[in-house]
Amino acid sequence: MAARHREPRTLMWYFAYGSNLNARAVAEWCRHHGYRPPQLKGGRPAVLDNYRLCFPIYSEYWGGGIADIVYDPGKYVAGVLFDLSEADLKVLDAKVGRKLEGDREVGVYKLIEVKVAPLGKGEPIRAVTYQGVNIEKYHIPPTQHYMDLVIQGAYAHGLSMMWIAYLQSFSVQQGRKPRPPGYGDSPSKM
Repeated sequence: MAARHREPRTLMWYFAYGSNLNARAVAEWCRHHGYRPPQLKGGRPAVLDNYRLCFPIYSEYWGGGIADIVYDPGKYVAGVLFDLSEADLKVLDAKVGRKLEGDREVGVYKLIEVKVAPLGKGEPIRAVTYQGVNIEKYHIPPTQHYMDLVIQGAYAHGLSMMWIAYLQSFSVQQGRKPRPPGYGDSPSKM
């Protein structure tokens, strides 16, 4: 019997700052959409300098605005570094609506490379994160449910109380809980 050779798992650092901070929210989305949830355990709190957090993208799934980052010298975004496999990142690509046509990013978000500083000791780390492809950056209030999940994720990973207070300062709308695919779709007319 031949020994089974397994390909080594290629890992990369991923910087999460929005609903992907919350492993439960990611797992729920995966359950609704038929994906195996990525391993979002043991993340390291980190800071992305010269960007700021905003909510300029409307999500049908969440029913309100969702997080994005925009280049803004002197500002920062707190988040969490996760060591993910390429397969895990592909699941997150689907979750955030990243799509490629050839080498062109045509989805809701694009993958960008950033340099992130882990909190405490450690050198800055090269990581990937998502940034909206839309140039317009008007504020679309996220739902209270969405912001609660972001705040729970930030708290669970030990982000600062100052950052959590900042997250709580964004205007929100009452909204609704996430809507799984097919919910409320009109029946087909055959």
